[in-house]
Amino acid sequence: MTALPESPRLRAVTDPDGDALEREGLALAYAALERSRSRAALERLTVAVDDARLGRQLLTAPRPMLPGPVDAAADWSSLPAATDDVIDVALLRALCRVALRVAALDESAADEFDAAELALRAVGGVEAVAVDGERDVVRVQAAGGAAGDHVAHEALEVVRGRFDRSIVVEVVRGEGEPRAAAGSPISWVPASPLELLALRTDQGVGELEVHLGGGEVRTVGRARLTDGLLGAAQAALDAWHRRPGAPPRSIGWARTVETAADAHVVVAVALEDAGRVTVAHGIGEGANPLDAAARATVDALSR
Repeated sequence: MTALPESPRLRAVTDPDGDALEREGLALAYAALERSRSRAALERLTVAVDDARLGRQLLTAPRPMLPGPVDAAADWSSLPAATDDVIDVALLRALCRVALRVAALDESAADEFDAAELALRAVGGVEAVAVDGERDVVRVQAAGGAAGDHVAHEALEVVRGRFDRSIVVEVVRGEGEPRAAAGSPISWVPASPLELLALRTDQGVGELEVHLGGGEVRTVGRARLTDGLLGAAQAALDAWHRRPGAPPRSIGWARTVETAADAHVVVAVALEDAGRVTVAHGIGEGANPLDAAARATVDALSR
């Protein structure tokens, strides 16, 4: 049962199974989405709502995930595809619409990530926000054709003003396409040296992540773990392309050039521009081939 108290707060008292949801605002909307997704055994569930102030907005469960493709004329999508008799889309959309409206009226009820999400959704061109509070990652999706630099700039300002710690901000275009803006770096991006902050692997999903830092901008790139050296280099390049104003680059080749007696590995990487012309070489040393390949790519990108 869902209740609307006299105060402008939205709280779920209990669901039909007697489990206390005890959520407010956005958290309630995501709890309802997650419950529906889980019961239908879906990997991802997305609903679209139209808000007078925010425009068309997409909300997804699990909350850390950005939505998959949602047709402009569609109300929802799922992975794998499901039918209307599995999900009560009308009820979920109504709940999400009211949750957005009520949360905007009562910002004091929102936690730091909820408040940041509301502010990010108010940025022109933003259609979806995914929050991973456990890993301090916020992902922002701009509608197709939205000005990527504008969205990236404002998203960083929103997050910077609400957190007193480092938060990863990823900005992608519609349908999850990484934003790779061409041309010269925009003025507000500091010309600071790139730094490899972390390289993480997830055997369960077969994915590796590379975290890059430079000035106040921190980005995350991903690639398939099975791609080995090329995957680590590609993940570093993916993180680079998520930096506002980063020119397009591709991996020409990556190869091991030395394995030291202390088990450290040296990897060399070549980068190409959009015309497939080699523009930089880099070399990196690491405790393993993946680490060395990521460092070599950062070295090449810094030249």
